Amino acid sequence: MTDTVAEKTPAAEALIDAAQIGRALMGGTKAMRAAGRTYLPQFPAESDDAYKARLDSSFLFNGFRKTVRDMTGRVFTKSVEIEGDTLQEEAANIDMQGQDLSAFARNVFEAALGGCGLTFIMVDAPPRPEELTKAQAAAQNMRPYLVHVPVEEVLGWKTETVGSQIRLKQWRMMEAIEVDDPQDEFKTETVKQVRVLSLVEGRVNVRLYRQSTDKGDWSVVEEFDTEATEITVAPFYANPKGFLKAEPPLEDLADKNLEHWLSASDQRNILHSARVPILFASGIDEDQKITLSADSAVTARNPEAKLEWVEHSGAAIEAGRNDLKDLEFQMQVLGLMLLVAGTETATGASLDAAKETAPLAMMADNLKDTLERCLGWFSMYQGAEAEFTVKVNKDFGVSLLTAQEFLAMLSAVNTGQMPRRVFIEEMKRRGFLAEDTDTDAYIEELEDEVPDELSNGGE
Repeated sequence: MTDTVAEKTPAAEALIDAAQIGRALMGGTKAMRAAGRTYLPQFPAESDDAYKARLDSSFLFNGFRKTVRDMTGRVFTKSVEIEGDTLQEEAANIDMQGQDLSAFARNVFEAALGGCGLTFIMVDAPPRPEELTKAQAAAQNMRPYLVHVPVEEVLGWKTETVGSQIRLKQWRMMEAIEVDDPQDEFKTETVKQVRVLSLVEGRVNVRLYRQSTDKGDWSVVEEFDTEATEITVAPFYANPKGFLKAEPPLEDLADKNLEHWLSASDQRNILHSARVPILFASGIDEDQKITLSADSAVTARNPEAKLEWVEHSGAAIEAGRNDLKDLEFQMQVLGLMLLVAGTETATGASLDAAKETAPLAMMADNLKDTLERCLGWFSMYQGAEAEFTVKVNKDFGVSLLTAQEFLAMLSAVNTGQMPRRVFIEEMKRRGFLAEDTDTDAYIEELEDEVPDELSNGGE
């Protein structure tokens, strides 16, 4: 038994801390209110009731979440595909919970982009008895599957260097599993479980720890060896800074959105004050009761007595409005920087086409590499090791063909400067033709139907 198996290491805690603000912003107004004083400090001399009223009347302009989902949507405009016929059936339910490979990968990508810049994929498989054949295991759904492991579930890891390569030699993570309630057949209860993967004498050993309800100690409830020769957990980096190290790729945007949250709260508070005018009275006896209604009047013996409404001038309101507009523009620019290569500014001209060195394109490349690595482990668990090529979309910045571009390309085809096949593939890439258009069949139809003056383009 041990207590430290469920403790987080400083490195794991650092990843969670780095993801904290992004997770709160992704949760929207509800999550930001729940964070309370963490992101909306209480003013000096402000009562708890006044602070709660101010917090409950604050609403988040969520430029961060919009950017994360917009940029993720650009990458996943086209589905993630495995080239060839291998693993097509398994890819339709890659996590054994109904998600296909593309939907699973989208969640992984969004978690890293909207968090600390790093998340994990674990390839897992149920232990298979030696007497069970591969066909029997498949019939019983005892096949490998992918598990998304966000940084919040990571407890810690140990590494070793083999040659010049750093690799995991131990991995710990917290899981929550559903078990039947022993006291009620119609209920289930959630139980925490620590999974420990260790590389022992060239094989991966799995230990599952659960906490006893009386003493609080953690003890092993299951242990088995796997066929894997390396720990099958792969990091996906959106912004790598070393082995299992990353920085939030949208940290500046998150900070700017937090600044907007604070300014918007002030603006909402001052609007409330400005919309409720204050009744000012002078020269009236202190013990005189003032009643305001359509059928009553206020009288005073003092000829210099005054009764008037005092209202806000509105200058501060306009200044707050301008501040919010400036912050929203800055947030928009910071979000667009994912599409810009090098040190260029985020202008419309620089965003006309996505470049290979743009941060978003590099993230898509990293996702492709991570998925290929995981699918290699997947096939290993199936007993048929193979290398896979995964296709992840990087044409997210490509615009539709303009009339000028279309005519220029068509002229190149007619003069023999561009093969017809290249022309058709480019039209598919630009969205002029459906992505699933059969190029060969399309060319055959063109040969039969296009006018003679268009039939001399090169093949």
